[in-house]
Amino acid sequence: MDDWARTPFVPRKLGQSPVNGCVLFTGRKRLAPPSSRRQWPEEVFLRSMPYAMVLLAGLGCSVLPTRPLSLPSRYTLVREPLVVYSDFPVDAHHRLLDELVARRTDIGKTLGLPSSAERAYIYLFESTERFKRFMRLHHPEMPSRRAFFLETDTRLLVYAQWGDRVAEDLRHEATHAYMHAIVPNLPLWLDEGLAEYFEVPRGRAGLNRENLAAVLARIEEGTWTPDLRRLEQLHPDEQMSHDEYAESWAWVHFLLHSGVESQDLLRVYLADLCRDATTAPVSQRLDLLLPSPNEAVVSHVGQLGAVRRPAARAVSSATCPKMSVPDGTPTGKTAFTRQPGFTPG
Repeated sequence: MDDWARTPFVPRKLGQSPVNGCVLFTGRKRLAPPSSRRQWPEEVFLRSMPYAMVLLAGLGCSVLPTRPLSLPSRYTLVREPLVVYSDFPVDAHHRLLDELVARRTDIGKTLGLPSSAERAYIYLFESTERFKRFMRLHHPEMPSRRAFFLETDTRLLVYAQWGDRVAEDLRHEATHAYMHAIVPNLPLWLDEGLAEYFEVPRGRAGLNRENLAAVLARIEEGTWTPDLRRLEQLHPDEQMSHDEYAESWAWVHFLLHSGVESQDLLRVYLADLCRDATTAPVSQRLDLLLPSPNEAVVSHVGQLGAVRRPAARAVSSATCPKMSVPDGTPTGKTAFTRQPGFTPG
């Protein structure tokens, strides 16, 4: 997934937008107490109307929004633990939605984690243009991305736009939601590395070809020096580069597929992290397990590159027949959609 499209971005003040005192996620302005509102006489109001009409005519129609910039809410679909809000109908048994629900079980089995009953709320925008307008109005501090994951004190939220990469985006952001429901204080590199691993369709063992190609190119150039300790020092609010996303994925894939010992190491670390946020990091644990972890991850990635890649299927799990959204514009090849979060997704 492109680094510009990622979403791990956590608002500094959760629950309230820093612009105009708007309540976060609702777009409603806080009203002053009734006693402080000025009451205009009716005759003053009536005399002012002609001037107001002249002013609006001079400004043009652009000052009058054609539709409210609010969160999608016309349709609600519940597929535990997901609640999907949209302004166009979504098939309750869409195969992508089935995959998102099953992904929670996949994560639990792969990482040895218990399942959480906490819900994740997905807000699905019908078009890129409406999504961008909403974000500019309600969250102007956020970077320009296709999807966002947000975590507040009480909810796990995903904002997503309908587009050609909606399946990939939703798998990525849903992984953030599932992990944050179970593991507190998840390091940024691991949070993103796991999301990159689980964003690929099921049955591919987490092989993210885009990240693999990026790392292999660096290896061929002789410029890739993996450094897990440096990744572990990244601040949760920091914006990761594409190389950092790719390296985080490489470490996760290495831990899960290089042997039983490394897989158990990651599982034990996550279990320890659930109990103690100050537990020893993965890098220290790897130093006790392997003589040279950096060389081992480089070798692992090289072996992945040497494996013959399966031929691409004519129709992937991220594509589906064309569907029309309310404005009549076909969505093209897309499945049901997703979107970070504010983790930054």
